Parts: sequence; C-alpha cells; structure tokens
Amino acid sequence: MEDNMQLLISAESIAFFLAVFPALWISRRIISRNYSTNNLITRVFLWLALGGLILSPMIDFINYLGDTLQLIVPSLRNLNPVMVFLGVGPYLFFTSINLILGVLVYVLGLYFARKIVADHKIPLAQGMRLDKWENVIIILGFVGLINRAIVGIIVKFVSIYLPGLTASLNIAQGLMGFWASWILALVILLGTLFIFNTHITLKRD
Repeated sequence: MEDNMQLLISAESIAFFLAVFPALWISRRIISRNYSTNNLITRVFLWLALGGLILSPMIDFINYLGDTLQLIVPSLRNLNPVMVFLGVGPYLFFTSINLILGVLVYVLGLYFARKIVADHKIPLAQGMRLDKWENVIIILGFVGLINRAIVGIIVKFVSIYLPGLTASLNIAQGLMGFWASWILALVILLGTLFIFNTHITLKRD
C-alpha cells in the first residue's frame, strides 16, 4: 500500500511539472498577441504572472484527480487518522470534504464567472484579444484563485492542531470534534465574506 501511495505522489509531482509547460506556452501566445514591449523584465513578469494564473486550475485538477483515485482505489487509501483543530477523523472523510468543496467552488465559480463576463459587468480581460478557449482558460484561472482563497483557507484552518487546546475542550473528541472543526471554519469564512461585503457596500453608498 505504501508503494502504491508513493507511486501516486510521484505521478502527481510529474504531472505538476509537465503542466507548467502548456501553461507558459498559452501565456506566451496571449502576451505576444496583446502586449508589445521591449522591456525584458516587464515581458517576463507578464508571462510568468499569466502563466501562474493559467497553471492554478491545472494544479487543482491534478490534486482532485489524485484525491478521487484515493477514494475509489482501496490500495491507495491513507488509513491514518487526521488531526484537526478540534478533534480527529478518518483521512477518507478529510479527503472527501476537500474534494467536494473544491468541485463545488469550481462549478459555482464557472457559472457566475461566465454570467459576469457575458453581462460585461466585470470584464476580466478587458481589451485583450482572446479566442474562445483562451477566454475559458482565463476564467478558469480566476476561479482557481477563488478556490485557493476559499478552500485553501478552510482546509488550513481545519488543519490547525493545537494539542493543549484539543485536550482542554470536551468537544475535541473523535468525529464530533472533526465535524465541529469544519463547521466552525465555514462559519468563520461566511462571516468574513459577509462583513467585507457589507463594508464595501456601505462605503459605496
């Protein structure tokens, strides 16, 4: 089982490395078509920045594919428990929640991003000459950033493990504390989004 897990990790690492090349190639096409500058530093900066944006959803796809394989292939499953903020839970549950959250963010993100672009409310690539697939790739890149912000924050918060705090709280026992950690992370995220959105709305008014 450990050999299979190591093989999966190695395959993901290779896929991450190979994904860099198409991302940079697409970035070079877009930059060369839309920006003309003789400044090498500016050209390289734009190339790498756009390449990183394009690479973001590719990395997520590879990660989620690896998570899916771990869920459906018994020999790839990690049977060790996961220590979280308020308790302990099976790695299978942790991976499943992470995968569901990521897919949900991408589905909702793509839906709303396409509507925003179609309505020209927030032109994500204003003034840029993009073909149909490049436009989709750019949208995916922005959704990837949103995914990093939302899922990344939730998972990082849940993954905080403080032995002293865990031992001092009665709720921090097994699955009860495990699920409480995820719920608390979601509540904090939603509260933060609400506060920031309210603050922006008040300033605009």
